[in-house]
Amino acid sequence: MSLVSKKTYLTNKIVLIGDARVGKTSLVRRFVSNMFDPSYKITLGTTIMKKEVDYLTYNVTLAIWDIGGQEVFRQIRSKYFFGSKGALAVCDTTNTESFKNLPSWVESFKKEVGDKPIIFLANKCDLKNQQVTEDDMKKLVKDLSKTEFLFTSAKDGTNTEKAFLNLTRLMIEDEDLV
Repeated sequence: MSLVSKKTYLTNKIVLIGDARVGKTSLVRRFVSNMFDPSYKITLGTTIMKKEVDYLTYNVTLAIWDIGGQEVFRQIRSKYFFGSKGALAVCDTTNTESFKNLPSWVESFKKEVGDKPIIFLANKCDLKNQQVTEDDMKKLVKDLSKTEFLFTSAKDGTNTEKAFLNLTRLMIEDEDLV
């Protein structure tokens, strides 16, 4: 008699939030396709991609919503948050303004979906001229959500997969599935 572990299949919507040009689209592409395109293309509204991941006995299809960060989308962005189980809040380590704007993004997200898991990402850690420090990120996380943060690079892949997998773990834990 063999014991075969039973898989549970889930679909979870997640969103990437943060200002324009912080690398949200590049992070998604790196995670989904293991690709990096150095040319910048603006996200108009939202782009949706999917990827399956495994965590414990769960097979999770992540529906990843890459939300446009331009100010012009401010009025409609909360509509894109609806139904999200978690978020990756992204800033650019070389742009302190994008870091300072994260609380506003988180507030909008929580207003729409409640207290769902959020992981903060300081992206572009491969670049020189870092302005956002580890201490900055620690304080932000402590003040906003008591969760975790990572320094990432979509260009070289640093912590990109870890960010999505950690968020998957937090979402499953949030739903009391483990």
